[in-house]
Amino acid sequence: MEEILQAFSRLVDPVYWGVVVGAAVASALTGLIPGASGIVVMSLMIPFLLQNVSDPAIGLVALATVTGVNNGLDTIPAILLGQPGGGNNVSFLEGHQLARQGKAAHTLGAVYAASMLGGVVGALVLAAVIPIMKPFVLSFSFAEIGMLALFGVAMVSGLSKGAMRKGMAAGLLGLMLGSVGIAPGTGDERFVFQRPELWNGLPLIAATLGLFALPEMVDLTLSGQSVAPKGSEVSTRQVIAGAKEGFRQWPVIIRQSVFGVFLGAIPGVGQATIDWLSYVFGIFFTKDKSQFGKGSLLGVIFAESAQNAKESGQAIPTLALGVPGGLSWALILVAMYAYNISPGPTLLGSRADILILMIITLSIGNLLLMLLGIGFTGQLAKLTLVPYPMVGAIIIPIVFLTGLIESTSWLSLPIMFVFMGMGLIMKQYQWPRPPMLLGIILGEVIERNLTTAVSLHGWTESGGLLVRPLTIGLFIIVVATMVFFSRSAAKQAAADDVSRANEEVVVLPFRRALISWYNMPIALAIGGSLAFIISSMGFRFEARIFPMGAGIGIIILSVSQLYTHLTKRSYRKADIMDIGMKSSGMEGFRTNLYKVVAMLGVFVLVTGFIGMQWATVSYAILSPALFMQGKWRYLGPVIAVAVIGIFQLYLMDRFLAVIWPQAAVWHFITTRIF
Repeated sequence: MEEILQAFSRLVDPVYWGVVVGAAVASALTGLIPGASGIVVMSLMIPFLLQNVSDPAIGLVALATVTGVNNGLDTIPAILLGQPGGGNNVSFLEGHQLARQGKAAHTLGAVYAASMLGGVVGALVLAAVIPIMKPFVLSFSFAEIGMLALFGVAMVSGLSKGAMRKGMAAGLLGLMLGSVGIAPGTGDERFVFQRPELWNGLPLIAATLGLFALPEMVDLTLSGQSVAPKGSEVSTRQVIAGAKEGFRQWPVIIRQSVFGVFLGAIPGVGQATIDWLSYVFGIFFTKDKSQFGKGSLLGVIFAESAQNAKESGQAIPTLALGVPGGLSWALILVAMYAYNISPGPTLLGSRADILILMIITLSIGNLLLMLLGIGFTGQLAKLTLVPYPMVGAIIIPIVFLTGLIESTSWLSLPIMFVFMGMGLIMKQYQWPRPPMLLGIILGEVIERNLTTAVSLHGWTESGGLLVRPLTIGLFIIVVATMVFFSRSAAKQAAADDVSRANEEVVVLPFRRALISWYNMPIALAIGGSLAFIISSMGFRFEARIFPMGAGIGIIILSVSQLYTHLTKRSYRKADIMDIGMKSSGMEGFRTNLYKVVAMLGVFVLVTGFIGMQWATVSYAILSPALFMQGKWRYLGPVIAVAVIGIFQLYLMDRFLAVIWPQAAVWHFITTRIF
C-alpha cells in the first residue's frame, strides 16, 4: 500500500507533468518523420537523463512516455503521405487508401482513439498479469519465436486474396533478401559484396522507404494530383468524428489490445509481426472480409490498438525477468541498471512505486497522444489537398535523408533506388509488397531462432525442434489458417468471376502472352532466385539451406504463375492487399514520367559529384518548377528549399549529428586519378 500511495503522490508533482508532457511533445515531433522513431529520441535522452536527473522514477517515466506514445504518432506520415515505417504497414495499406478517398482526418481521429484505448487496456493488463506471466514468457524458446515469425509471413502472404501465389512468392523473396549478411551459426558472409555495412543485413529503413514510400510518392507525383480528391472535407471536426467512431469500436479494441499484450510479452517478436498478426486476428473474427485491402477503417483499428497495447506486453519480460521485450524496452533496461534498479523481485517489491508509476504513465501518455493528435491533425491533414508535386518536393528529399539515419554510408541511396524500382514494378503488375517487406524484416529472426533451436536441442531429441508441443501447435495453426484463407480466396475468385461474367474478355495470342509485360516480375523473380541459389553454393550447408530453400520456392511459384498467364492469356485487375498505380494510363503520364526520371537523374548526379545535401536541394527546386503552374512554379522552390535547409541544419546536423557520406564519384576521381 505504501508503494501505491508513493506512486500516486507523484501525480501532483509539477516536475512529473513537465517531464511527461515534454517527452510526449518531443516524441510527437519526431514521430512525423519516417526513420526518426522513438528509438532515436530515447537513445539521445538516456545520456542526458543519467547526467541531469538523479531521481530514477522521473528518468524512467520520461523513457516510458516516449515508447508509449510514439507508435500512434508515426502513423501520421503513413496515412497522410504514404510513408510507412517498419511497424505500421497495415495502417499504410488501409489508412493511406482512406486518405486517397478524402478521409485522412477521420481516419487519424479513429487511430488516436484506438491508440489511447489500446494503451490504457495494455497498461491495465500489464498491472494484472505481470506477477503471474513468468511461465508463459519462459514457455517460448527459440523454436517458438522462429515459428511465430514464420507464421506472420505466411499469414500476410495468405491475405493476398486474388494473388495468393504472388503473395507467397513475394514472402519467400523477402525471406531470401533477409538472408543478406552474416549467417547465424556459421559466420559466412552472404551476398554482402565486401561491404561491411551489409554484415547486419539490409538496412530496413532504406528498404522500407524504397519499397513502400517512394513508389507511392513517385506515383502521386506522376499523377500531378493531390492525395485526396478536390472538395474533400478535412477539418478538426472530422478528426473528432473519427475519434467517436473509434470509441464506438471499443469491444474490438479491447480484444485486439489483449492480443497485442500477449504477443508483445514474447521476447523477440517484433512490432512488424504484431502489426500483421493483429490484422489477421481481427479479419478472422470479421464476417465481411471483402472490405479489407481496399481502405478499411476497421483494419487500421485492428493494428493500431494492438500496436499500442504491445508496449505493455513488452514491459512484462523486461520488468519481471530482465529480458528485453523489444528495442525500446532494452533501452529502458539499460537506464534501469544505470540507476541501480534491478528487474524482477526488487522492482516488484521495494521499488514497486516506480513500476506502478510507469504503468500509470503509459495510460497518461496515450491520453496526451489523443489530445495532441486532435489538436493539430485537422490542419496537418490539409496536406492531402495540396498538389503532390509540391508536397513531394519536400517529402521525397526528406525520405532520402532519413535513409541516412540508419546508415551514414552512401550505400543506403542505391538500396532505396533498387527497392523503389521493385516497388513500382510490383504496384504496376499486381504483386503484393507487404509479404516481401515482412519477409525481409523477419528473415533473420526466423533463421536465427530456428538455427539456434536445432543447434541446442537437435531435430527429434528431447526438446528438439520437431517434438516440441508448442512448436508443433504453431505449425498446425499456420497450416490451418493458410487452408482457411485459400478457401476464402477461392470463394472470392468464384464470386468475382460471376460478377464479371458479362465483361468482354480479350484473350491474347500465345506469343503475345509469352512476351507480355505482366511476365516481367516473374522473369526478375526467377533470375534473382537463380543468382542467389548459385551464389549460395559456396557457403556451408547451414548457411545456404535458408536462401536456397527460399529461392527454390520462388522459382516453383513463379513458374506456376507463368503457366497461369500462358493458359488464361487474359489479365484482370485483382484484389492483392496492396495499393495499385494511380497514375498509370492518366493523361500526360509519359511526359510526367520523363520529368520524374530527369529529376531523379539530376539527384543521383549531384549526390555523386557534390553530396546528398545539395542533391536534396536540387530535387526541391525541380519538382515544383516542372510540375506546378502559376506563382507556385516560382514560390514553390523557395518554400521547399527553406524547409529542406531547416531539416538538414537543425534535425540532421544538430539534433541527430548525422555524418554525411562523401560524394562517391568525386571522391573516386580525386583519389584514383589526381
